[in-house]
Amino acid sequence: MFLTHCVMGWIVLEVLCLSLPVWSAVTVIQPYSVVSTNGTAQVQCVIQPQPFNNQIQPCTNQNPPYPFPVPEELRVTLVKGLYSSEELCSSILNLTGQRQSGVQREAEVQCTAEVREGAVVVTASGLKATHTDMYRCVIEVFYPPPYLQLTGNGTLIHVLESPGCPVQGAERQSSDRGDKETKEDDETEAQISVPVVVLVILIILVLCIIVYFQAGQCQQEKRATIRSVPSGAYKVDAVEFSCENA
Repeated sequence: MFLTHCVMGWIVLEVLCLSLPVWSAVTVIQPYSVVSTNGTAQVQCVIQPQPFNNQIQPCTNQNPPYPFPVPEELRVTLVKGLYSSEELCSSILNLTGQRQSGVQREAEVQCTAEVREGAVVVTASGLKATHTDMYRCVIEVFYPPPYLQLTGNGTLIHVLESPGCPVQGAERQSSDRGDKETKEDDETEAQISVPVVVLVILIILVLCIIVYFQAGQCQQEKRATIRSVPSGAYKVDAVEFSCENA
């Protein structure tokens, strides 16, 4: 019994040792950097050895063959950073039925994948400048067995803001600011106009009162002047004075 367990353990260890070189021989190569100016970026994820070219080109000694069956159904995921597991977006690709479906996260970024010239090309749309970072291409082969998970070396996706977006944003902000200032000016004018009207009315009333009193005073002065002036010459009787000595 002990000998049987030792033989089985040795066989499993030998199989694992033989499979390690094959597993490590399959890699995913990505470009160093990609620039996006319209919110869309394409990343080429090339599997080496290339499994899709084996059906067209025969393998040579310089190009070793792909050690697994040709993938028919796989999922491609863009993972942010070199050591994190944060997914940006992913897409499931069915090569037999030529079907693909983008799996969109809660964010606005969406990915689609296709096989082009022996490489898996991932197109990410809805990118913004804040998404600029290093992204690794993770390819999972679902069918046929065995299940494989291959990770690329990473691509720096540099997202540039569209030239029209900041201008539109600035125009919208300036328009909103102008509308807000206009409303504030109207409210201020409305608040100021009420006391100004009241003040003008009070000034007019005070002026009217002053004019009324001045007019009355002028009439009283005229009446007093008329009373002080005689209506005719006073008549004085002549008195005879005698100059004789008494």
